[in-house]
Amino acid sequence: MNALALEELTPVEWMIANFKNMEFRLSAPIISSLTIMAIVAILCTIVGIEARVQDPLKKPKGLLLLATSFVEWLESWTRDMMGCEPGNWPGYFMCLFVYLFMSFVWSVTGFPSVIDYLVCPLVLSIVMFILIQFTAIRYQKWGYFHRYIEPVAFWLPINLLTMWTPIISTSLRMFGNCLSGSVIIGILNWVLRGLSAKLFSFLGSSGQIVLSPIVIGVLNLYFGLFSGYVQTLVFASLNGVWIGAEIPETSPMGNEGQAIRSQRDKAI
Repeated sequence: MNALALEELTPVEWMIANFKNMEFRLSAPIISSLTIMAIVAILCTIVGIEARVQDPLKKPKGLLLLATSFVEWLESWTRDMMGCEPGNWPGYFMCLFVYLFMSFVWSVTGFPSVIDYLVCPLVLSIVMFILIQFTAIRYQKWGYFHRYIEPVAFWLPINLLTMWTPIISTSLRMFGNCLSGSVIIGILNWVLRGLSAKLFSFLGSSGQIVLSPIVIGVLNLYFGLFSGYVQTLVFASLNGVWIGAEIPETSPMGNEGQAIRSQRDKAI
């Protein structure tokens, strides 16, 4: 299949065509995503090595101190969001926070953005959805399926449709917020280039880049850092609240179970 025919295909058809031709090509956002994951893996490896050689009687410094403070804050944040003891969940939220924030900030480096590519926020939302359902089945067992016939069995089709709303709402929210920033930057860049070309026409073709770098740079930092932090916190908070809602309060991970366990420990 020639290059012109491939350009007319949808992303799914393009992927199928490549597999049929025994070809595998990674798009630029996927390469950026893999690069971010590699950076996160390297940082975690460095922190792990430093933690193994660190003297427990001495105060950590540098990267290990930042990682320790982040983990302590994350455990408290997870407890507040989920309403239960954090257990192993801070590990998941740590990876989510770091990866998602770096994905938003990645465009500042000049490399292709990750969140602008709908597949990436969609995959993150699917992972969240799987964790929600897995947690519900783990704690509620067969009672999990009763939610689909509440308040009456007639609501089964509607409940089966609405169960997918977390995937759609969260993925489109992230994608839309990130894409809106890119659109605003693109429009302003186009306006400033035209205005700069007229005001500094005596510089020739170089005159069109006089005004845009500073304004576009500031906006890029805003949408990358501030907006990225807000969107990361919102998505992680939704993860914590929705997953925590599936943990019964009477379980050892729930609020009532924590109180019972605390009283038992005091008695011992």
